[in-house]
Amino acid sequence: MTDTTHALTAALGALVDVPPARKGPPCTVGAILDSLDTPAADSLRQVLDLPHISATLIADTLTANGNRVQAPAVARHRRRGASNGCRCPR
Repeated sequence: MTDTTHALTAALGALVDVPPARKGPPCTVGAILDSLDTPAADSLRQVLDLPHISATLIADTLTANGNRVQAPAVARHRRRGASNGCRCPR
């Protein structure tokens, strides 16, 4: 195998590990989580996992603290991994 062929084979092989392109807009809640410092992001993750706290209450709290989001986006993020949820990893 020539050096050129070897380089091409290696470059093409590396493409296998490239994650697929995201389709559609990013998840609003995921973007908020990415923008928060670790303690705040951990607190939000904890609240998101508590079913007795409504998506509306979470959205209102986030919005009141400078992170605009609507309740349906919070509810969709909570369903991540499901066919009707967002694309954020579970």
